[in-house]
Amino acid sequence: MVVIVVKVGYIVMIDPSTGTRMKLLRMRGAGVVGVYHPLIDEKLVKILHARNKKVYAWTVDEGEWMKRMLLEHVDAVVTSNPALLQRVMQDVRTQCFEEGFSLAS
Repeated sequence: MVVIVVKVGYIVMIDPSTGTRMKLLRMRGAGVVGVYHPLIDEKLVKILHARNKKVYAWTVDEGEWMKRMLLEHVDAVVTSNPALLQRVMQDVRTQCFEEGFSLAS
């Protein structure tokens, strides 16, 4: 017998019909939530993490937004500019180290 496990996720964005954020946690089996990056804040990340959901920020192509997503503790950053993200991650690690903190790699 072969057991196939499929991990499910869903995307949260602005509902074009209402202009507001789509409802969260509506897909029970979803382990990953892809969130349009301007909608991410500390409260949202805490809610999703408390429900054992991973938070993926998409699509983050500006350095300041990348830094903000790292500081908001998202689990992944989706970007079209991975070289910039690597530089931002290194800058944040350096800043944390200089201030006496450390970030996981």
